[in-house]
This record gives sequence, structure tokens and C-alpha cells, in this order.
Amino acid sequence: MSDTNRAGNAGSAPGDSAAHFVPLSLIQNAHAGRLEAYMKATGSRDVVITMPVKMEVAGRKGQRFFVALAVTWHFDSAEPLSDAAAADCPKGHKCLFGWVPAHRFGHDDFGIYIDDIGAGETLQNGMIAEIIEQAAVESAVAAWSG
Repeated sequence: MSDTNRAGNAGSAPGDSAAHFVPLSLIQNAHAGRLEAYMKATGSRDVVITMPVKMEVAGRKGQRFFVALAVTWHFDSAEPLSDAAAADCPKGHKCLFGWVPAHRFGHDDFGIYIDDIGAGETLQNGMIAEIIEQAAVESAVAAWSG
């Protein structure tokens, strides 16, 4: 699998015209589960990590989700990335989008934003947390923000 450059941003740094969309499995398998290693290897500071999920929810078998977590330094809004993730969402999946505006790390307005798709806050937060943990997002943000 390869990453795809998408969602151009006029306010980005020179040479960084788009975010990389990359499956979580690629970060896990080719970069030891470290977003920071992926970023160093590709030179991208704007990444959308994707993860398809199939699970039983509230007794309903085979619920399918497509989870996308954007970790960005050069985007003031997540809207173009959210739109691109929705366009990539496989048929029959609910798309869950989250955003880590890493350029705000260390400031009062830093936070993780998660769309509400009506699947319940605990489930939604859990799926985003899975990406954060499995790709070591916190350490990447701390390392690249310092």
C-alpha cells in the first residue's frame, strides 16, 4: 500500500502542498508503529492516518467504520481533509474523522477534535484513541513541535 497526497492547502509550508493519506497498517509494518518515523521517511508533516474497522456494535453484527485521523502542522482547518476522508470512505462504512492540530500543541486551544457520527462517544473516542496509540501520535507531535 502507498500513501496518497491529497487536500492541498494554500497556507502550507513551501514544498508541502498536500497531506499524506496513509493506512495505519503501513505505519505499523514499515515504520515500527511510529508516525514520527513515517514523517521523517517521507518529509511530510501533514498526515491522515486511516483505519478500517469491522465490529459488532449493540448486537448488530458487521458494523463497518472507516476511521481517519489527521495530524497536521500546516492546516488551519480540517475541512479539506475531512472532505477528502469522506470521499475515500468505502461503501457501507461510517466515516469517523478526527483532527490533531499539532501546530497548537502547548497552547490553550490545543485539543483533539472528533466528529460525531452517532455511534456513541465512547466508541468514537475509542477508535480515534486506537490510532493515536498504535501510531505513537503523541510522541510525534511532541517531537516535531519542540
